[in-house]
Amino acid sequence: MSIHIVTDSTSYLPEGYTGEHGVDIVPLRITIDGVLYREFADIASDEFYVKQGSGAKAVTSQPGPEDFVGLYRRLLENPEDEVLSVHLSSLMSGTLNSAHAAAAMLESERVTLYDTRTTGLGLGFMVMEAVRLAETGATIPDIVTALDAMQGRIHIYFLVGTLEYLVAGARIGKAAGLAGSILQIKPILTIKDGMIDVYDRPRTMRVAKERIWALIDGAVEHGVEHVGFHYAGNRAEVEALQREFESRTGIPSILSQLGPVVGGNTGPETLGVVIVNKAV
Repeated sequence: MSIHIVTDSTSYLPEGYTGEHGVDIVPLRITIDGVLYREFADIASDEFYVKQGSGAKAVTSQPGPEDFVGLYRRLLENPEDEVLSVHLSSLMSGTLNSAHAAAAMLESERVTLYDTRTTGLGLGFMVMEAVRLAETGATIPDIVTALDAMQGRIHIYFLVGTLEYLVAGARIGKAAGLAGSILQIKPILTIKDGMIDVYDRPRTMRVAKERIWALIDGAVEHGVEHVGFHYAGNRAEVEALQREFESRTGIPSILSQLGPVVGGNTGPETLGVVIVNKAV
């Protein structure tokens, strides 16, 4: 019996990880100036940020049930195999709804769906934990229990050059009250209860970055299990932050580019930090 791990393209896992561990990715969709693309399958991140920087208009959408059905059916060809499908927050995307519809079409009890209530490397680190446990022989109920416990230890903090992309994409969540203050503050955003929320409201980017460092230092002091850094079209800036972090702490970390789906909603100047605290 094998447990097959499925996730979606917003997990932004490290390069080569999916092939090494046999993780299947279902791509989300993005329409750019009227042309539909599947994330990574039809358009690369750097290509997208060039288009975004040139003023292209982008609208994101979830995969359809048909994107899951064929994959689930293939993975379940062995009657003893199971699927654990781990996805971004259902409050941010209808991806999980499509997965549910696909599982219902198959009428299979061997597909388990999991809502991580996050995205990016928050989702990615949970996928990696699911893979680690599956490879050591854990059952799906055991893995789900571990992921439930892990959710509360994941913290995401991110800065954007402007809130305009989040407002335009209607993805601003609980941060909607900031829409009228786009030019006045540089908020630190987070993901809380499955939605984008405001963590802090500094008025300058310099102060915002200082606050991010304070959050990182505080987490390291208490113990971290994983740390990741996200960039969009601003690799040099975030890579410098990652190098400084590793130099200061000696802790390895992951550098991951946000793809078109998340980057289309946050903009090309996104800087994100994903921290998984150690279990106590």
